[in-house]
Amino acid sequence: MADIVMVFTVAGVIVSVGFLANVIFKKTGFPDILLLILTGIILGPLLGLFSPKDLLPATPIFATLALTLILFQGGLSMEVYAVLAQSFRATALGFLYVIFATLFVSLFGYLILGLNWIEALILGPMTAGTGSVIVIPLVSKLNVTEEVKTVLSLESTITDVFSIILIIIFMKIYFGGAVSLQETLSSLFARFAVGIMFGAIIGVIWVKILNIIRGQEYIYMLTLAVLLLCYAGTEFLGGSGALSILVFGMMLGNYEKMRSLGIRVDNKFMPKLLGNIRNFQNEITFLVRAFFFVLLGLIYVPDLMGFIYAASILAANIMLRYLSVRISTYKSDLYKYRNFMTFMCGSGLANAVLSLTVYNELMARGIPIAGFYPLIVTNLILMSNIITSLTPLITRSILRY
Repeated sequence: MADIVMVFTVAGVIVSVGFLANVIFKKTGFPDILLLILTGIILGPLLGLFSPKDLLPATPIFATLALTLILFQGGLSMEVYAVLAQSFRATALGFLYVIFATLFVSLFGYLILGLNWIEALILGPMTAGTGSVIVIPLVSKLNVTEEVKTVLSLESTITDVFSIILIIIFMKIYFGGAVSLQETLSSLFARFAVGIMFGAIIGVIWVKILNIIRGQEYIYMLTLAVLLLCYAGTEFLGGSGALSILVFGMMLGNYEKMRSLGIRVDNKFMPKLLGNIRNFQNEITFLVRAFFFVLLGLIYVPDLMGFIYAASILAANIMLRYLSVRISTYKSDLYKYRNFMTFMCGSGLANAVLSLTVYNELMARGIPIAGFYPLIVTNLILMSNIITSLTPLITRSILRY
């Protein structure tokens, strides 16, 4: 009974802190993410109410659920023509940042950390990229152009794909496998193509079904079920589940453009129905997002050397990100937002899951450096999220609060 009382009490505290943090953010611009992470650190490392070892096994599942809901919410708010217009820049930014960061971290790991080359290469991709769970909700609240929001949101999804493919390749090489360039490019293409196509097809079909069942109860819950099946189906087929969810949300959010596909939508009921879905989605996303950032604080393991190594990597990655942003936004209206876009560097789900996946694979084979990867990545996630959450305050003159 005591455990149930404690869990319910902690859950109530988290939701309350999440609500107050959101109010403070709207009124003052002070980052709500920081308050949520701090709450996790107090409940975990400081008070010892939860053990990181107990929470780590559930982290990938909960984080994937958070990613799914937040990407769906982001997709609902995206304008399809803006996405098409900015997709090249977002892809260029994501690709450059992951490659630059991977190359630097590999050198750092080999020369400073004492890893062999392939172990250092494995570390690279899991320290790069930005997190959709962090970036999409934050930019949606800020006074920046839709182009900036679109590029940053797409980039956060695209970098996940690049990082996952690179880790799979490096792990295969590490365990004695051979990987060809053709295999690498095929995997990359499959992740993108299957993810986009599957998400678009399911999205179009679901818009048609929603138009038919619009008078029924519990439509949002059924939509949530389709959302989870869409993610699972895409991953089963070898595509990017995250990308498919983003596209699925875009299809629903841009239902009015379905007429060009010959799909008729009831303009009287559909806006109200989609409005109800958005409202309920916002509530659920708020809940999951609050718990996710508290979870980051709960699993944080204080370690001085891990902190120093992660801080060094993050400092270099930010400089490399600045270079990537300058190249990808050159001679465009986005260029004046280059500083803001640079510091929107918060990493999240993919980084955490990749580090835990590598940890499990290495531990199963008795390789002693297994714990090194989540140690570096956890510190990196914490610090990069602090920087990202403070970015709106640092760049007030650009955002015009």
